[in-house]
Amino acid sequence: MRPLVSMRNVWIMLGLCLIASNAVAQTEKPLRFAFPAACRLGENCWAVNYFDTDPTTTAADFRCGSRTYDGHDGTDFAVRDAKAMEQRVNVLAAASGTVLRVRDGVRDHQPSAAELAKLLADKQGCGNGVVVDHGDGWQSMYCHMKQGSVVVKPRQTVRAGDAIGQIGQSGAAEFPHVHFGVTFNGKDVDPFTGLKRGSGCGIANSASLWDQPIAYAPLSLYAAGFAPGAADYGQIQQDVGSPGTMRRADLQALTFWMVYFGASRGDRIHIEVTGPDGRAFAAQDIVQEKDRARQFYFVGKKVDGSKLAPGSYTGKAIVARDGKEMLREDIVKTVTLE
Repeated sequence: MRPLVSMRNVWIMLGLCLIASNAVAQTEKPLRFAFPAACRLGENCWAVNYFDTDPTTTAADFRCGSRTYDGHDGTDFAVRDAKAMEQRVNVLAAASGTVLRVRDGVRDHQPSAAELAKLLADKQGCGNGVVVDHGDGWQSMYCHMKQGSVVVKPRQTVRAGDAIGQIGQSGAAEFPHVHFGVTFNGKDVDPFTGLKRGSGCGIANSASLWDQPIAYAPLSLYAAGFAPGAADYGQIQQDVGSPGTMRRADLQALTFWMVYFGASRGDRIHIEVTGPDGRAFAAQDIVQEKDRARQFYFVGKKVDGSKLAPGSYTGKAIVARDGKEMLREDIVKTVTLE
């Protein structure tokens, strides 16, 4: 799903007046940034949307991929579900500096169309946010933090790695994440390349601003599981946990679901479930119709649970993508029916 709103104007939303400059970050002394969240990228948090490098209405991330959307001026790092958000994942200052602006008190939820309109009218699309000034023209911003979690105040000095809040879903946010943005002399800069918007994608001589290497992820098949009935995407957004055992007598259907970040048009998805005898219980092949930040699919069938064979059922999901390089990710889950 595409994010609900571009973050292009988030600086204005926080009430900042920034000095404009046409300089590319690499022409000045670059600042180095630490990862802005207390989580392990690719394990319990993921890059969902990257910086949009294209100044036109066409969107492209720094690798010329589709993991962005038009006008996106930062990088979105997400946790897997609302349950993870409630476990309090800290947002960290990515570099030392002085806090300029903060906002807290915006509630965490996915806004309706009417609520979104009001958020934007009230200039609260960023939700609960913090802006830090690092000197020499560099600033960073952190948006969508959890209500009540912001622990810094204006004019407070912070060091790289200090907790400033927690990942949340406040403001114009479809899922729990932190939106991390960087500016140099008022111009948006991609921390993966050190280049400002309009510099283009796939630039060979670009240089990352991260203090440690952060790998680009074309897609992330981050969760899958079984459900004792129709798979409920709303419930999965809350908790991607999967039961290890289920009672056959309680089943009216058996489904296996999967969800991944970075869906691209033309992706080939295969989902299957095999029973304890090794035979196919259910299977489906899907071709992704359009680019989406997050995509959900499931396969299964209605059953009389008491008639199902007891034992281990295995679900497997595969996402494959052709391009300059062949991409393939898979995930396997099992459940025991008693």
